[in-house]
Amino acid sequence: MTAANSERYALRLLGPFELTAPGGRRVEITSKKGIAVVAMLALSRDGARSRGWLQDRLWGSRRKAEAAGSLRRELSNLRKLLNADGAELLLSDRDRVRLRTDLIDIDLFVARSGRANGEFLEGLDISSERGFGEWLREQRDALVPPAQDVVVSAVTAGAGTLPTHIVDISTPPVGFAGRPAIAVLPFANATGDETLDYVAEGIGEELIVGLSRIRWLPVISRNSSFSFTESDDRKLIGQRLGAQYLVEGRLYRAYDSYGVSASLAEAITGYSLWSRRFTLQSPAAHDELVQFVNELVAQLESRIEHAEQIRIRGKRQDKLGVCDLIWRGRWHLNRLTRADSEMAQKLFAEALALDPDSPEALIQATAALAWSIWAGRQPQDQIQRMRKLSQQAMLADPDDGRGFMLAGIAEMWLRHPLEAKNLLRQAITLTPSLALAHAQLGGCFNLAGEPDRAIVQLKTAMRLSSNDPNIFYSLGELALAYTMLGQWPEAIEHATLALARRPAYWYAHVLKINALARIGQLDAARIACDELLAIKPNFSKRFLDWLPFVDRTWVDHFVQGLKMVPGRPSDWPERETHETAA
Repeated sequence: MTAANSERYALRLLGPFELTAPGGRRVEITSKKGIAVVAMLALSRDGARSRGWLQDRLWGSRRKAEAAGSLRRELSNLRKLLNADGAELLLSDRDRVRLRTDLIDIDLFVARSGRANGEFLEGLDISSERGFGEWLREQRDALVPPAQDVVVSAVTAGAGTLPTHIVDISTPPVGFAGRPAIAVLPFANATGDETLDYVAEGIGEELIVGLSRIRWLPVISRNSSFSFTESDDRKLIGQRLGAQYLVEGRLYRAYDSYGVSASLAEAITGYSLWSRRFTLQSPAAHDELVQFVNELVAQLESRIEHAEQIRIRGKRQDKLGVCDLIWRGRWHLNRLTRADSEMAQKLFAEALALDPDSPEALIQATAALAWSIWAGRQPQDQIQRMRKLSQQAMLADPDDGRGFMLAGIAEMWLRHPLEAKNLLRQAITLTPSLALAHAQLGGCFNLAGEPDRAIVQLKTAMRLSSNDPNIFYSLGELALAYTMLGQWPEAIEHATLALARRPAYWYAHVLKINALARIGQLDAARIACDELLAIKPNFSKRFLDWLPFVDRTWVDHFVQGLKMVPGRPSDWPERETHETAA
């Protein structure tokens, strides 16, 4: 390939590297890493890469600040060589570096009959940089020169695109088995400090890792999602990646600390679903970054789950597949009523009939059964059934923390605290952002008589997902922990907050009544007791007897507290009343 009579640059990547300027002048790049930068940019979408991406692959063996300085020097030398003829081939700003591929004929992307023979970047090796070595191997595996006798139509020549019968990027991919996929775009470094490029990119990478632990949510790999730039059309990004949701954000200075803004949007409509700002005292501190990412993952999971439930509600009932049945069932389950629980169990059963080995259907069926057991204070044979179903879910997907969490809840209700704690800890190890697992571990500590340890887990759960529909449970368990510690005002406060989110939560009513009675506010306790009986006219000691405390004297403690309320019959709450809706 030659540019002797051309007004365009020509870049040869098959065989020895060669860059020719218009008129045939050869551009001599003597630095191996300079050659690597040009080649990496030439094969990137729109010819652009973030500074952090280049640093990781070409100077990954050095400290971040040293790597950033080395990249700056290499880019300065390259600009002198590439921008010498009036056409600025190499552009860079504080975040990204771009090669003007629209001005260059690249041998890999022209008609195959005109390609040179040879290995990709023949003779180039940077043995000290593992990241570059991995990239080079990937390209050589993917870019083997095709046989010269292959006939290529004009449609397939140029731009490096494949025929539509091989891959059609005009429509979204059909993968993910109907599940909604999410793509994390590169986080921008808006601090003005180039040495923090790696931090901004690291946030996006850690977020991808965290989201990948949510087993029902497919996450696009960083190599795909990080290839797009801030100027790319979001609808086109979603279409090319097959992503229904996009996450993007930026790192910025916030007075004496740093801030991270993050937003979630629908790719096709561009509709913003959620956005939030977070504060980081030191974004380079690993522990703080991990805590922030876990919180961000939990918030995103909650928002996407809600959006999917609403979306599936609009689909025709006769058009529901396995995933649709599961999402509709999840919508019913989150309504927390007996009728909705029964409908959810029916929908999950239909999903399992279509796919008996579906991990998601097994997990959701177990969750629906768990809610039914708790709400109806069902006997141990049902808990045993739940244990068996949760074990099936664990076997179906041993990397999904939710299966271990549900198995832990079953063991907790069977009064096996040690087994329960181990399973719940395993759930958190697999999915650190799983707020409900932290909350259930806190509940387990309470039932085992360890309220101090319970408070730590419950506060973690609330921080992870402040909008979780199950937050009333965490608040109620905090009320229990403060009750066990004799901190009555705190118990009243948290029980009241739980009831504001779930007025029918009889357990929180009992905790509030007990705390009010213990500090002598008997009139307030009587009013709170009337509120309990208004929503649960059939309330009796049987409700309390079901609670799986290791130390059964706590049931007697609550009975005594209820008996302190004036105006109640002397045999209440022991007296059974007519059973109505749970």
